[in-house]
Amino acid sequence: MKLRNHRFLLGAAILLPAAYPVSSASAAEDTGQSATVYASDFFARVQPTNAYDMVTQLPGFRLIEGDAEVRGYSGAAGNILIDGQRPAGKAETLETLLKRIPAARVARIELIRAGRAGYDMQGYALLANVILASGGKIGGRIEGEYAVYRHGYRAPRGSAQIELDRNGRVITLFGAAYREIDDEHGFGTRNRFAEDGTPIRLSSYFQPEGTDVLEGTIAYRTPLLGGTLRLNGLIQDKRMFADIGYDIVVPAPETIRGSERNHTRTYEAGLRYERPLGAASDFELIGNYRSVAKLGIDRETTASGSDRSDESSDSSESILRAAFRHRTGSLALEVGAEGAINILDSSNLLFEDDVAVPLPNSNVRVEEHRAEFFTNATWTLNSRLTAETGLRFETSRLAQSGDTDLSKSLAFWKPRARLNWSLSKSDQLRFLIEREVGQLDFEDFVGAASLNSGTISAGNQDLEPDSRWRAEATYEHRFGSGSLVFSARREWISDLVDQLPIVSNGEIYDAVGNIGSARQDEIEAAIKWPLDDLGLKGVILTGDIVARRSRATDPSTGERRRISGEGPVEGKIALTHDIPAWKLRWGGTLVLAETETSYKVREIEADRLGARLDLFVEYKPDANWTFRLFGRNLTDSPATRTREIYTGVRGASPFRYSEIRTLRSGPYVGLTIQRNFGV
Repeated sequence: MKLRNHRFLLGAAILLPAAYPVSSASAAEDTGQSATVYASDFFARVQPTNAYDMVTQLPGFRLIEGDAEVRGYSGAAGNILIDGQRPAGKAETLETLLKRIPAARVARIELIRAGRAGYDMQGYALLANVILASGGKIGGRIEGEYAVYRHGYRAPRGSAQIELDRNGRVITLFGAAYREIDDEHGFGTRNRFAEDGTPIRLSSYFQPEGTDVLEGTIAYRTPLLGGTLRLNGLIQDKRMFADIGYDIVVPAPETIRGSERNHTRTYEAGLRYERPLGAASDFELIGNYRSVAKLGIDRETTASGSDRSDESSDSSESILRAAFRHRTGSLALEVGAEGAINILDSSNLLFEDDVAVPLPNSNVRVEEHRAEFFTNATWTLNSRLTAETGLRFETSRLAQSGDTDLSKSLAFWKPRARLNWSLSKSDQLRFLIEREVGQLDFEDFVGAASLNSGTISAGNQDLEPDSRWRAEATYEHRFGSGSLVFSARREWISDLVDQLPIVSNGEIYDAVGNIGSARQDEIEAAIKWPLDDLGLKGVILTGDIVARRSRATDPSTGERRRISGEGPVEGKIALTHDIPAWKLRWGGTLVLAETETSYKVREIEADRLGARLDLFVEYKPDANWTFRLFGRNLTDSPATRTREIYTGVRGASPFRYSEIRTLRSGPYVGLTIQRNFGV
């Protein structure tokens, strides 16, 4: 099905609810414009297995993961709370944490809107607060999974969790061992063509990739000095593997073999303490430490020789954050501060036939000391209007040593204002204007080589973070247990971080740097639509789509183009059907085709992932057992990378050749068996 047909179907799904009556939601209590409480009965119709299944059914809500790569805590937290608090750690995703919570452990979920006093919204319009039932006993979960791929790969998974709850003191232990296969890589072709389409090189090509993972976590919650203390720890070991090969037939038979091996170890420890200070105030303290050690070795062997690329890095982050919140009448105020120390030690080496090849800025140590001060205020202007304002001031000092010695100080103001207008109990308008300042990726300071693509990138010590003003308007309409959400936003970007050429020792290299101003526009639509009133009892249709347009000036050609890595369209459509009488649930998800383009110095690289269809059938004989059979990538959609390569800097050099790499991993099927106990 072509992309325009996908758009037609989603557009129809968005418009149709207005033409049909919809039943009202059950087991949902509206506590005013700032919160709605959904009891566990609300979710019974979808036979949820875990908290994640429940959160995805909240009208108007879309799970947004925090970004663990963001240094510090502001901006790294997602839009999920568990018992009123965000998870203390950063290494695990919210989806992972929610899937570990059995549905029977969830007493209710509160959907909190901006303007609700006593909550740190972190800039989000909506938060989902998952309230757990008091266990008072031992509970847990055991899960096993096995997936089979067309080309012979297997992806087993085993995990176990145990939780002990005694008088409000809860300890949770979790362990897992599993393999992930990257279904965007596999087997196919990698061919080169001249500008007129004449084949230069034709070859079969394979690049299957996977990761073996071992991880263990511990979490502890206890009352302490009138408040609640949460502690967490994580150990994770990831070993990524990829075996790469060309079998060239044109212009002459040749065999090339290669491999990629990356080993990453992560350690994390965190704490969160929250204590009420009287009836209208509370205090929160967060501390987190994380260290990540990475080691990567790439090899490539041909008949004429061999190349090797070695990459190693050690990074760490230490965070301490404190916040005080006070509520009086219609005003809620929050003030606080955060401090962080971030360190990266990185060393990259390239060898051609055992001879070292110099890489620009390949040995770098970067250390950052950062502080942020923030204040947020929320006013309830009347029963329909709330206003939220915030101001953050960030200051940091970066010191770089190694191949280049450099230090710089940065300081930024980041204001935000949001207005929430409830037109009725079912309709709300939200307006937002804010300034955001990006963070520098320490890896961009370091030069590196890619044997697979045959490119060398230079580290750039002169990077500055980009900043953007964002204006956004959102309309939310709730109908029964369904919802429609439309958003439109525009961003005005200064000092955009993108690709640019850098000269080092007379050579021109690709690097990440600041290329000037840019603009980006987005339109987003989302729907949750129960189809009971159309005679399709138990059927729920959901859809999300984002259309994006951006403009920046290419530093190599001077022409206007998209921002690198920003796809024009992304979205998905999902349908589920619950049949409680059979204890059965089935459904599918269609992910629309996506294309991302990067504009490098000597090439334009476009990655396209075809539309993909996933299906599942889930059987729950009782409250404790779940059997789930799934099939993914059933369309066998290809992942295609097209590279347009020039002899030198684009815009000033002739076209050299185009390279098209097409890989397929094939459809794959699997079975998941889960057993809960003590809930």
